[in-house]
Amino acid sequence: MVADALEKQTLHETSLAVWDIPTAAAGERFAVKIGVKSEAGCAMAGCRIDVLDDTGAVAASGQLGETPWPGTDALFWTEAELRAPATPGPAGFSVRFDATDAGEPHRSATLAFNVPVVAKPRHTLTVNVAADGRPLEAAIVRLGPYRAMTDAAGVATVKTANGRYELVVWKAGYDAPTVPLTIEADAAVQIDARALPEDDPDSHWTA
Repeated sequence: MVADALEKQTLHETSLAVWDIPTAAAGERFAVKIGVKSEAGCAMAGCRIDVLDDTGAVAASGQLGETPWPGTDALFWTEAELRAPATPGPAGFSVRFDATDAGEPHRSATLAFNVPVVAKPRHTLTVNVAADGRPLEAAIVRLGPYRAMTDAAGVATVKTANGRYELVVWKAGYDAPTVPLTIEADAAVQIDARALPEDDPDSHWTA
């Protein structure tokens, strides 16, 4: 028992991270980035990770790359490609790190994460956004879970499934109406935004 206690004390802790989680279309493939970090700063390159689906089956496997994620000292990472379930809704996955292959003794670790899954897009909505008669560039266009951004011509194209939505357009310094839409085919819509008045920095002063 003493030997077991000493062995546990010598195990380095590991932490997991999952990022760049997209909104995935039902039944289609997508990718996420996965990182493993040793509390002792050990190099984890070549170590294996598995991604499990909500049934516990292995959905993807991979090895950590040779170099840490830019801007970090020891977050070794890889990209895993997965397939979204056929049914829309939150899909549960988990990352499993088996420390057996680590050069130094480490604890194994797991981390759960969810991926939002939406119905497979079937139509294209073209959104033209203008303010004061001029195209509004870099405005965020959101149609339920689907998003896009306007280009220099003020145009954004959103791939979407059939359904009823509220079209929301946002950009700092502008106000745009929320438009209810029913999508059953390809469509186009014009959004007229207005520039908000700038705050007067002297407005709080009194004579």
